[in-house]
Amino acid sequence: MRLILQVLLAFTIAAGLGLGATWWSLTQASPPFGALAIGPWRAAPDVGGLGADPYLRARIARSGEAPLAYGDGLSFDATTDDAGRPLDAACDYRLEGDLPAARLWTLAAFTPTGGRLANPLGRFATSSAETVRMAGRPIVIELARDARPGDWLPLGGEGPFTLRLSLYDTALGTPLARAAPTALLAIIRGGCR
Repeated sequence: MRLILQVLLAFTIAAGLGLGATWWSLTQASPPFGALAIGPWRAAPDVGGLGADPYLRARIARSGEAPLAYGDGLSFDATTDDAGRPLDAACDYRLEGDLPAARLWTLAAFTPTGGRLANPLGRFATSSAETVRMAGRPIVIELARDARPGDWLPLGGEGPFTLRLSLYDTALGTPLARAAPTALLAIIRGGCR
C-alpha cells in the first residue's frame, strides 16, 4: 500500500511539473525559441511554417491568431520603447527610421490581450499606402492622443499596449536575412500625462 501511495505521489508531482512548465511556456509574452529581435521589436519567423516548434504551434492555437506564412511576410511586436520602458497609452511616441524592402507594411496598436487599442477617432492602424515619406528621409510616425502634423496614429485607452509592425512580401524572415537583420523603426518616448 505504501509503495502505491509513493508511486501516486511521484506521478502527481511529475504531472504537476509537466503541466506547469507547459502552461508557463504557452503564456510567455515573447516566442520562446528561434525569435528574431531587432531593437524592441520581436518576431517568430517560423511561426507560419513547418519549422515552428510544438510550443509555438500551441501558443498560436491558444491565441486563435492566423499567422503570416513563411513566404507571405513577418510580423514584429514591441511592448517597450528603445530605452526598455513599457509602452504606455498615456505617453506620446515617435517612431522613426527605415524599414527593409517590403511590398506593404502596416502598423497597429493593440491591448495586451490582443484587442484593438481604442481611440476617439476609431483609426487603429496606418500603412505604407497612406504614410507620407520624403525622398531620402526616414519614416516618421507620431503616436499620441492629440492630433499631430504629418503621419499620426491616435492613441487612446489606458495602460500598456503593444505595437505590431507587419511586413508583407519581405525577405527579412529568410534565414539569410535573419543572420544580419536591418534596423526597424526606433520607438522614442515623448511626454506622458
